[in-house]
Amino acid sequence: MRILSPACRRKAKVIWMKMSYAKLLPSLYSSPEVEPQYVEPEAGPLEQSVASLRKWSEPYTNQCQRAYRTVEPSITTGVTAATDVYQFLSDPPPDLYPSVAAVGFSGFLGLYLAKGSRMKRLMFPVGLMALTASMFYPQQAASLLKVSRDAAYTWAQQGRAAAETLWKEPPFVKKKSEKKERTENNNNNNNS
Repeated sequence: MRILSPACRRKAKVIWMKMSYAKLLPSLYSSPEVEPQYVEPEAGPLEQSVASLRKWSEPYTNQCQRAYRTVEPSITTGVTAATDVYQFLSDPPPDLYPSVAAVGFSGFLGLYLAKGSRMKRLMFPVGLMALTASMFYPQQAASLLKVSRDAAYTWAQQGRAAAETLWKEPPFVKKKSEKKERTENNNNNNNS
Protein backbone atom coordinates (compact mmCIF):
# COMPACT_ATOMS: atom_id res chain seq x y z
CA MET A 1 0.00 0.00 0.00
CA ARG A 2 1.29 3.37 -0.96
CA ILE A 3 1.53 6.16 1.60
CA LEU A 4 0.78 9.64 0.27
CA SER A 5 2.48 12.73 1.52
CA PRO A 6 0.36 15.36 3.24
CA ALA A 7 0.58 17.66 0.19
CA CYS A 8 -0.66 14.90 -2.10
CA ARG A 9 -3.45 14.11 0.29
CA ARG A 10 -4.59 17.74 0.28
CA LYS A 11 -4.46 17.84 -3.50
CA ALA A 12 -6.43 14.57 -3.79
CA LYS A 13 -8.98 15.91 -1.32
CA VAL A 14 -9.41 19.11 -3.34
CA ILE A 15 -9.87 17.15 -6.57
CA TRP A 16 -12.36 14.83 -4.94
CA MET A 17 -14.33 17.79 -3.56
CA LYS A 18 -14.39 19.45 -6.99
CA MET A 19 -15.68 16.25 -8.57
CA SER A 20 -18.44 15.79 -5.99
CA TYR A 21 -19.32 19.49 -6.26
CA ALA A 22 -19.50 19.16 -10.04
CA LYS A 23 -21.97 16.34 -9.66
CA LEU A 24 -24.19 18.65 -7.65
CA LEU A 25 -24.14 21.43 -10.22
CA PRO A 26 -26.58 21.17 -13.10
CA SER A 27 -25.23 20.67 -16.55
CA LEU A 28 -25.75 23.26 -19.25
CA TYR A 29 -27.19 20.58 -21.50
CA SER A 30 -29.70 18.98 -19.13
CA SER A 31 -32.69 20.38 -17.32
CA PRO A 32 -32.82 19.86 -13.59
CA GLU A 33 -35.35 17.35 -12.30
CA VAL A 34 -37.89 19.21 -10.29
CA GLU A 35 -40.01 17.19 -7.93
CA PRO A 36 -43.29 18.90 -7.22
CA GLN A 37 -43.88 19.25 -3.56
CA TYR A 38 -47.48 19.85 -2.55
CA VAL A 39 -47.92 21.07 0.95
CA GLU A 40 -51.43 20.66 2.35
CA PRO A 41 -52.53 23.98 3.76
CA GLU A 42 -53.81 23.91 7.30
CA ALA A 43 -57.56 24.07 7.65
CA GLY A 44 -58.84 27.39 8.82
CA PRO A 45 -61.63 27.86 11.37
CA LEU A 46 -64.30 28.07 8.66
CA GLU A 47 -63.18 24.80 7.07
CA GLN A 48 -63.04 23.11 10.46
CA SER A 49 -66.57 24.22 11.34
CA VAL A 50 -67.90 23.06 7.95
CA ALA A 51 -66.16 19.69 8.39
CA SER A 52 -67.65 19.23 11.87
CA LEU A 53 -71.10 20.20 10.55
CA ARG A 54 -70.79 17.64 7.73
CA LYS A 55 -69.70 14.93 10.18
CA TRP A 56 -72.61 15.77 12.50
CA SER A 57 -75.21 15.72 9.71
CA GLU A 58 -73.92 12.59 7.93
CA PRO A 59 -76.31 10.08 9.61
CA TYR A 60 -79.29 12.28 8.80
CA THR A 61 -78.31 12.75 5.17
CA ASN A 62 -77.77 8.98 4.84
CA GLN A 63 -81.30 8.38 6.15
CA CYS A 64 -82.70 10.92 3.70
CA GLN A 65 -80.84 9.29 0.81
CA ARG A 66 -82.16 5.84 1.82
CA ALA A 67 -85.71 7.21 2.04
CA TYR A 68 -85.36 8.90 -1.34
CA ARG A 69 -84.09 5.68 -2.94
CA THR A 70 -87.10 3.86 -1.47
CA VAL A 71 -89.75 6.44 -2.41
CA GLU A 72 -88.38 7.65 -5.76
CA PRO A 73 -89.54 4.65 -7.86
CA SER A 74 -93.09 5.01 -6.50
CA ILE A 75 -93.13 8.72 -7.25
CA THR A 76 -91.81 8.12 -10.76
CA THR A 77 -94.47 5.47 -11.37
CA GLY A 78 -97.18 7.79 -10.05
CA VAL A 79 -96.04 10.68 -12.21
CA THR A 80 -95.90 8.41 -15.28
CA ALA A 81 -99.40 7.06 -14.57
CA ALA A 82 -100.80 10.58 -14.05
CA THR A 83 -99.21 11.75 -17.30
CA ASP A 84 -100.65 8.78 -19.18
CA VAL A 85 -104.14 9.37 -17.75
CA TYR A 86 -103.95 13.07 -18.62
CA GLN A 87 -102.94 12.29 -22.20
CA PHE A 88 -105.69 9.67 -22.48
CA LEU A 89 -108.34 12.05 -21.14
CA SER A 90 -107.12 14.89 -23.34
CA ASP A 91 -108.21 12.91 -26.40
CA PRO A 92 -110.66 10.26 -25.14
CA PRO A 93 -112.32 7.64 -27.36
CA PRO A 94 -115.89 8.60 -28.34
CA ASP A 95 -117.64 5.99 -26.17
CA LEU A 96 -115.60 6.60 -22.98
CA TYR A 97 -117.90 9.00 -21.13
CA PRO A 98 -121.14 7.02 -21.69
CA SER A 99 -119.46 3.81 -20.52
CA VAL A 100 -118.01 5.52 -17.43
CA ALA A 101 -121.45 6.95 -16.66
CA ALA A 102 -123.09 3.53 -16.97
CA VAL A 103 -120.48 1.84 -14.75
CA GLY A 104 -120.77 4.61 -12.15
CA PHE A 105 -124.57 4.43 -12.19
CA SER A 106 -124.43 0.66 -11.65
CA GLY A 107 -122.14 1.23 -8.66
CA PHE A 108 -124.63 3.66 -7.10
CA LEU A 109 -127.45 1.24 -7.86
CA GLY A 110 -125.49 -1.49 -6.07
CA LEU A 111 -125.09 0.79 -3.04
CA TYR A 112 -128.83 1.47 -3.06
CA LEU A 113 -129.75 -2.22 -3.34
CA ALA A 114 -127.22 -3.42 -0.73
CA LYS A 115 -129.18 -3.14 2.49
CA GLY A 116 -128.05 -5.19 5.44
CA SER A 117 -124.66 -6.71 6.01
CA ARG A 118 -121.30 -5.23 5.22
CA MET A 119 -120.60 -8.02 2.79
CA LYS A 120 -123.65 -7.04 0.71
CA ARG A 121 -122.58 -3.39 0.79
CA LEU A 122 -119.21 -4.44 -0.58
CA MET A 123 -120.23 -7.10 -3.08
CA PHE A 124 -123.31 -5.53 -4.72
CA PRO A 125 -121.66 -2.33 -6.01
CA VAL A 126 -118.46 -4.10 -7.06
CA GLY A 127 -120.38 -6.92 -8.75
CA LEU A 128 -122.74 -4.61 -10.66
CA MET A 129 -119.87 -2.37 -11.75
CA ALA A 130 -117.88 -5.39 -12.96
CA LEU A 131 -120.91 -6.72 -14.84
CA THR A 132 -121.53 -3.37 -16.53
CA ALA A 133 -117.85 -2.92 -17.41
CA SER A 134 -117.73 -6.41 -18.90
CA MET A 135 -120.63 -5.45 -21.20
CA PHE A 136 -118.73 -2.45 -22.50
CA TYR A 137 -115.30 -4.13 -22.67
CA PRO A 138 -115.78 -7.88 -23.25
CA GLN A 139 -112.22 -8.67 -24.43
CA GLN A 140 -110.58 -7.00 -21.47
CA ALA A 141 -113.07 -8.65 -19.12
CA ALA A 142 -112.29 -12.09 -20.55
CA SER A 143 -108.53 -11.62 -20.21
CA LEU A 144 -108.93 -10.26 -16.67
CA LEU A 145 -111.14 -13.20 -15.76
CA LYS A 146 -108.55 -15.65 -17.11
CA VAL A 147 -105.70 -14.00 -15.16
CA SER A 148 -107.74 -13.82 -11.96
CA ARG A 149 -108.81 -17.46 -12.38
CA ASP A 150 -105.17 -18.55 -12.70
CA ALA A 151 -104.16 -16.48 -9.67
CA ALA A 152 -107.04 -17.89 -7.60
CA TYR A 153 -106.04 -21.43 -8.59
CA THR A 154 -102.42 -20.78 -7.58
CA TRP A 155 -103.48 -19.30 -4.23
CA ALA A 156 -105.81 -22.25 -3.60
CA GLN A 157 -102.98 -24.71 -4.30
CA GLN A 158 -100.62 -22.84 -1.96
CA GLY A 159 -103.29 -22.70 0.75
CA ARG A 160 -104.02 -26.41 0.38
CA ALA A 161 -100.31 -27.22 0.65
CA ALA A 162 -99.93 -25.04 3.75
CA ALA A 163 -103.00 -26.57 5.42
CA GLU A 164 -101.77 -30.07 4.59
CA THR A 165 -98.38 -29.31 6.11
CA LEU A 166 -99.99 -27.92 9.26
CA TRP A 167 -102.32 -30.94 9.50
CA LYS A 168 -99.49 -33.46 9.16
CA GLU A 169 -96.88 -31.59 11.23
CA PRO A 170 -98.54 -29.23 13.72
CA PRO A 171 -96.21 -26.55 15.06
CA PHE A 172 -95.12 -26.47 18.71
CA VAL A 173 -95.90 -30.16 19.21
CA LYS A 174 -93.14 -32.67 19.83
CA LYS A 175 -93.43 -35.88 17.91
CA LYS A 176 -93.89 -39.15 19.79
CA SER A 177 -91.05 -40.75 17.86
CA GLU A 178 -88.64 -38.06 19.07
CA LYS A 179 -89.67 -38.74 22.67
CA LYS A 180 -89.15 -42.48 22.17
CA GLU A 181 -85.71 -41.93 20.65
CA ARG A 182 -84.68 -39.70 23.54
CA THR A 183 -85.79 -42.22 26.14
CA GLU A 184 -84.05 -45.05 24.27
CA ASN A 185 -80.84 -42.99 24.05
CA ASN A 186 -81.03 -42.20 27.77
CA ASN A 187 -81.58 -45.89 28.61
CA ASN A 188 -78.63 -46.93 26.42
CA ASN A 189 -76.37 -44.33 28.04
CA ASN A 190 -77.40 -45.44 31.54
CA ASN A 191 -76.77 -49.13 30.71
CA SER A 192 -73.26 -48.44 29.40
